Amino acid sequence: MEQKGPSGTVPQLGRIALKRVAVPRAQAAPPPPTRNALVAEPDKAVRKAVAAHLPADRFKTWTFEDADSAYDHFGQHGVDLVILGRELPGMAGTVLAQMMRSSRKGSAVAILLMSPSYRDPYLGAGDCNAFGADAFLALPAAPDVLMARVEAALSKREPVARLDLLPKPLAEEIDRLYGDLEHLNYYDLLGLAADAEPDELQRRFHALSLQLHPDRHTRLRGRAPHVWEKINAVYKRLSEAYKVLVDPPRRRSYNLGLRRRGKLRLEKDPLSAREDRELALCETDDARRHVLESLELRSLGDLEGAGEAMARALEFEPDNEELGLVLSSIRKLLSIVERDG
Repeated sequence: MEQKGPSGTVPQLGRIALKRVAVPRAQAAPPPPTRNALVAEPDKAVRKAVAAHLPADRFKTWTFEDADSAYDHFGQHGVDLVILGRELPGMAGTVLAQMMRSSRKGSAVAILLMSPSYRDPYLGAGDCNAFGADAFLALPAAPDVLMARVEAALSKREPVARLDLLPKPLAEEIDRLYGDLEHLNYYDLLGLAADAEPDELQRRFHALSLQLHPDRHTRLRGRAPHVWEKINAVYKRLSEAYKVLVDPPRRRSYNLGLRRRGKLRLEKDPLSAREDRELALCETDDARRHVLESLELRSLGDLEGAGEAMARALEFEPDNEELGLVLSSIRKLLSIVERDG
């Protein structure tokens, strides 16, 4: 039986008196940040309905009926969410999505494509993969379905630093690298000078691997898969950069493409295939160095200098008949240019 003490006291349990403890009131969670949203859709009723269902306390929304106006606004203002009709006047919504994604600020933008055609989910998924959208919506759609797709798209682009899943400096570095992934050359990606020595490359890559190797963040794969995918994408590009730059022939080829055409990655194209063929003809590093010089001079239109560089390559490999044929073709082309000039 409970014993009551004098009025104003706390009941006792056995010999222990419970004390009143001041419990601070729970603080309300801060409101989510207001996001800038852009809706582009030619059908006025659909456009107004989509904008109306984006909560005004969470989104500041601009609407457009054509692709050109939408893209102009996107280029001039910060946008967090883009909702595009697949069929837009002036440009397909899919193409507009691709242009937005490829822009400097595009990696941080959530893009949702919508169309009655997306009742075929394979078409919707295919468009997302091909044009860089984060989600698709089949029209007509209920408001809760719209918001579910919006949240899915936003979650893929949410900055890691906002999620409190990783130490802030690491999260900010992941956001920076992922955001600029398509705009950084291998040296800038690794944070090294273009003349960095192999041992310096190795030390830097090792240090980055300790922080960014996906295996160090496996817990995020289930808890926050979009964060893990960002880490994985960054690490794959870092690994690609390291493998190219520690391999002398591939590094020379990469440097040539970077200087000549501003190519940020070592990818095969008809010109690089020719470079590979000519470099493969060389048996010595000295000859290879002059062949690279010849290739670069040809890309700049200096056929005379290119011929001289190829001749120097032949001085190191005088019996290399195939290099001799390349030199002959350069000289023939030079004579044609001089004759016609």
